[in-house]
Amino acid sequence: MKYLLIPLLVLPVMIFASSNSFLDLYNSGLNQNPTYQSANINFLQAQNNLNSLTSFFVPTLSLTTPSVGLTFNATGLENSTSFLDINLGILNLYSTTIGFSLPLNVSNMSFQTPEFSVSRSLIVEDQADIMYAKYAYSNALWSIQNTKWSYLTTLVQNVFNWYYYDQMANLYTQQVNALKNVYNSINPENYTQQNAAYQQLLSSQSALANYQNSLQTIQPLPNFTPYSTQLYQDTITFVSSITSDFSTDINVNNVISNRNDVKALQYQYQAYQAQGNLWFLPFIPNPTITFAVPLNNISKWSISLSLNFSLLNGGSNVIQSQQRLTNVQIGQEELQNATTTDILSLDGLILKQRSLQISLTTAQNNVRTALQAFQTAGALYKEGLENQDNYALANLSYQESLLNEQQVQQQILLNEIQIMQMEGISFGGEGI
Repeated sequence: MKYLLIPLLVLPVMIFASSNSFLDLYNSGLNQNPTYQSANINFLQAQNNLNSLTSFFVPTLSLTTPSVGLTFNATGLENSTSFLDINLGILNLYSTTIGFSLPLNVSNMSFQTPEFSVSRSLIVEDQADIMYAKYAYSNALWSIQNTKWSYLTTLVQNVFNWYYYDQMANLYTQQVNALKNVYNSINPENYTQQNAAYQQLLSSQSALANYQNSLQTIQPLPNFTPYSTQLYQDTITFVSSITSDFSTDINVNNVISNRNDVKALQYQYQAYQAQGNLWFLPFIPNPTITFAVPLNNISKWSISLSLNFSLLNGGSNVIQSQQRLTNVQIGQEELQNATTTDILSLDGLILKQRSLQISLTTAQNNVRTALQAFQTAGALYKEGLENQDNYALANLSYQESLLNEQQVQQQILLNEIQIMQMEGISFGGEGI
């Protein structure tokens, strides 16, 4: 049984209604989160870049002028542009640029002979480019999911803290009042007993002040939403639902290796390897070959070769080549270090989960002990052998033990969320 006192945490409420209430609050806060907004923009950019490299057809349309289009002189404003090139491109077709050019004579608004061209570098690094794009895409996916989980953890932790501090402040307010009565009822001549009661009162007042101060440190909710017991119940219901299938019976190595951020490092390592295989590229010319043909006269086709190569560049080609080879080792070490670190972190959270289960058993034993003391005090009170203040204190002690048990249950739920985040589980569902 996961929880023995789940009714103390979750009152009878409609799950659908409560989940919607929490999701509304969660989504509202998440969409206002700058980190999440930035992660979304990065994801769209990474997705667009990957699609442009892996898609068969990626059209582009551009307009270019061979010179400045407008000139202002003593006679006024003149149009000095003779042609306007309209270029339609099909990019990244096996690292080849394919395009159509349609010159427009702006003087008489007549089109000139359209031209078809195919251009590519002799040596291409399309594999490395694609791996880099996949690296950025996987990193962006991880960033979005990680931000969702992190914000959920923060929001849930704030709600849990508010409930615990608020309930404890209420209990200690009652306890302070009861202890004042106990202190005032003691004969001043009984110095030892009165001093003990006074010390207990001071301790209770100090605890009350700490809980009241802790309430002031909790971050406000999105849209000025007030904290409430109903929100706490909604939060418990929601978190319990998403962790209902939680299990620590997993292969940690496999889980980590399939995470998006680790996949990103794998793609980066493959990109480094591909570039390392071409370590000599900075030392040799890499000409661009272009095939062009006018569409109205295919017989006038042409093949051109363009070369842009620095023979003397201050040794930068040597540095570039060394960097290619060094990156292979760097990429391998980054992948191994990240994998090892994350495996240890996930193992640590799983061990913490087991420790929390032990803490829950201890808290449940404390509840039973406090309940027995409360029941004993109740029986004595009925017989007139115990005063009302001591009976009330026994009840408050029992209520405090229940709250402490709930706090351990909250910690278990939060740790489960953190484990699911470390596992890289996609945080999905309606509204998320």
